[in-house]
Amino acid sequence: MSRRFYIETSASGKNQFVSIKRSRSEGHHHHHHHHHRHKKHHGDHHHPSPQPQPQETYSDAQDYYKVRVDDWNHIKERERFLAAEVGALKASLAAAQAEANNLSQVVVPQLQSQIGVLTTDNDALRKSLDNAGNNESKHCREEEKLQQTIEKLKKDEKELKDENVGLKDKVKNLQRQVEQGESGRRSRASDLLLDEIEYWRNLYRHWKDKHDDTKRLHDDVCVTLEIRTEKMKAYEEILKRRRII
Repeated sequence: MSRRFYIETSASGKNQFVSIKRSRSEGHHHHHHHHHRHKKHHGDHHHPSPQPQPQETYSDAQDYYKVRVDDWNHIKERERFLAAEVGALKASLAAAQAEANNLSQVVVPQLQSQIGVLTTDNDALRKSLDNAGNNESKHCREEEKLQQTIEKLKKDEKELKDENVGLKDKVKNLQRQVEQGESGRRSRASDLLLDEIEYWRNLYRHWKDKHDDTKRLHDDVCVTLEIRTEKMKAYEEILKRRRII
């Protein structure tokens, strides 16, 4: 059974701690109360009320303990401190449980959703990178063919220019002959030469137009390749930042 302690003023006026204790004396069943007054027995009405007696000291140390008031106050203060600490710990526990619940119910699902979106995005970026790589190889082959065509056209253009210079000289020479009246009419040879000159002029214009078209196509391909190369570099930077490659 738990013990209860009370502060009592002794006959000398000094505060002391006492405990409620059931008496073991035979024939009388009474309790020591905190005011230390004994109950009156039947038939004792003739006797005056007994005066307060000094606290009786028991030899059994297990019945009660004497504690100084200062020590008792210290114990109570310690108890209040522990109670406050327990309250704070309970509040911290409740906050931690609420935070854990928020993490499990809100934050974690949001992170899982974001991971799913990022995974899909990364897959799309990988496919784009693969396609860009394949397209780059294809465009490189096309560019190489175009470059060969351009080189051939440049060579043909140079030959045509050289031939055109020679033809121009011949035309000028014939024109001088006509102007100087060395011949009253154009000979058949002159007609053939003029036809040949016109043929080469038309051929030159044809190859020049083809060269210009090819050069424009080449420039467009170069611009497209440059744009796609920049996009590939941007994709690679994104994948590197995400530690995918």
